[in-house]
Amino acid sequence: MSAVSTVLHYAAPLTPDSPDDDWCIDALSRPPEVILNFRMVPYEATVTDLRDSTVRPTLDTMGFEKAEAPVRDDHRALAENSAPALERYRREIAELLTSVTGAGTVEFFDATLRRQDAAPSGATPHQAPHLRVHVDQSPNSARARAALHGGEGRRFDRFQIVNIWRPLLEPVRNYHLALCDYRSLDLSADLVATRLEFPEWLKDRESYSVKHNPRHRWHYWRSLSPDEVLLFKCYDSASRGLALAADGVERPGLADVAGLCPHTAFHDEKGPDTGHLRTSLEMRAVLFYD
Repeated sequence: MSAVSTVLHYAAPLTPDSPDDDWCIDALSRPPEVILNFRMVPYEATVTDLRDSTVRPTLDTMGFEKAEAPVRDDHRALAENSAPALERYRREIAELLTSVTGAGTVEFFDATLRRQDAAPSGATPHQAPHLRVHVDQSPNSARARAALHGGEGRRFDRFQIVNIWRPLLEPVRNYHLALCDYRSLDLSADLVATRLEFPEWLKDRESYSVKHNPRHRWHYWRSLSPDEVLLFKCYDSASRGLALAADGVERPGLADVAGLCPHTAFHDEKGPDTGHLRTSLEMRAVLFYD
């Protein structure tokens, strides 16, 4: 297997004595500035390329997997944020998710386009790839999402939140997506619940920041194409390890499955650095198991 040596940006307290029980990302106090009450620290890391590997990650083992799933719709319409194209795409992805996971119901709740173009200024008019190791949901925000999208009085045995990540228009040339093997995490030490002080339209109010741990194992697929899609967990209510780390509670229905997947974009210094480098579309969905 080949690998890339790169820099990943982890979270750390402001000082060694600073508490890590009230971390916050504040986008309201001084917009458009985003204020953190913790530091982002660069660490050298190795990211293993799975393109030619015999390793086959799955959602339940490592927290992520890749699927071959060509888009039936027009990529350019998706890249232009066309509402009809996005609705058709949601139906396609719902079919894929139910096929892969066996979930009974799929409810989508956001869609984010990201783009990176090389320019002399380094600027891009689009939302750029996110260069911070993080998990999209904490258990608190995941439960709030399930309550919001599950409907009043809905009963279900298990729910997951899954991120669906796909390149558009052409393969990713740089600013790849790195995914961390759930089994390499120390759930009690590595994850820090982080409040999100964001505008009201962003319903999630908490995510996980991630502290550096040299035991983390990172993976990616080079030149990921628009015919491929990455699925990775933001939360799984059936994960025994995550439930014990977050709540300290053993309950019926728990299993030894991956509970989440830290992730981040990364820049490959040996990769191309001119022209169009990446356009990607990510969606999150709540999966209910009846």
